[in-house]
Amino acid sequence: MRKIFLLFVLLGTLAIAQNKRFIYEYKFIPDSTNVADVKTEMMFLDTSKDGSKYYSYTVFNSDSAMKVDLEKQLAATGSINVRSDMRKGDVRYSVTKTYPDYKTNIHRRLSMDAYSVSEDRKINWKISSEKEKIGEWNAQKAEADFAGRHWTAWFSTEIPIQDGPYKFHGLPGLIVKIEDKTGSHKMELKGIKNIKGNLDINVFEAKEIAINSKQFQKVMKEYENDPTKGIKQMQMGGATIIMTGKDANSTKFAKEQEERLKAQIKKDNNRIELDIVK
Repeated sequence: MRKIFLLFVLLGTLAIAQNKRFIYEYKFIPDSTNVADVKTEMMFLDTSKDGSKYYSYTVFNSDSAMKVDLEKQLAATGSINVRSDMRKGDVRYSVTKTYPDYKTNIHRRLSMDAYSVSEDRKINWKISSEKEKIGEWNAQKAEADFAGRHWTAWFSTEIPIQDGPYKFHGLPGLIVKIEDKTGSHKMELKGIKNIKGNLDINVFEAKEIAINSKQFQKVMKEYENDPTKGIKQMQMGGATIIMTGKDANSTKFAKEQEERLKAQIKKDNNRIELDIVK
């Protein structure tokens, strides 16, 4: 009997140790002045024994396809034409965590630079006795204030991984659902699958600039004041870069891009972290 029990424990441990992909549905309202415009994006939380990576399925696929297309253009003509329809998906950042210390970094690009921003704020959860069935998982309620929002999470000890979507972690089970008080950001687990091979938590092939949250706030402010600073001088491997059929160095093009990006930034006023830029 003892041998059978130990066998079940061993099999359970091996099952947990396997690389897993947790598939979340992320619903969010980017513009607080237009609450009817609810975006939906499928997100992956890939986990291994060393850590996890949270990213957009849509963005990953479209960026991979775009990379292949641009490489073909460059090889054939020596220049590239970056079309607006190449980039799909709204969630352009990724989040990585290392185990067992749960060191968390958010990875994102601003203009031509890639950043790895370390997170040093602790999430202080208050666990409730309230329980609920979320999908097929028995879950328990927890609440916390983080990054300018009040969050309600539901975690399941049936999935013994102390992780969750985005930067959220630290509960005695996987977070299967989480949303902020305003209902602007909601993430819910929709499925689980095994992943074969090794999990690479590296996000960008380009070299990242490592900074902390305070430094990133300064970078964000500079970007929002002049979002086309990098585009104005954009060159890639010495090749001429053409966007929407116009010269990327032209004054007219730079002006149009600046107006478009500033309008986009103005509408992106309901970010998941309200205290990123103050």
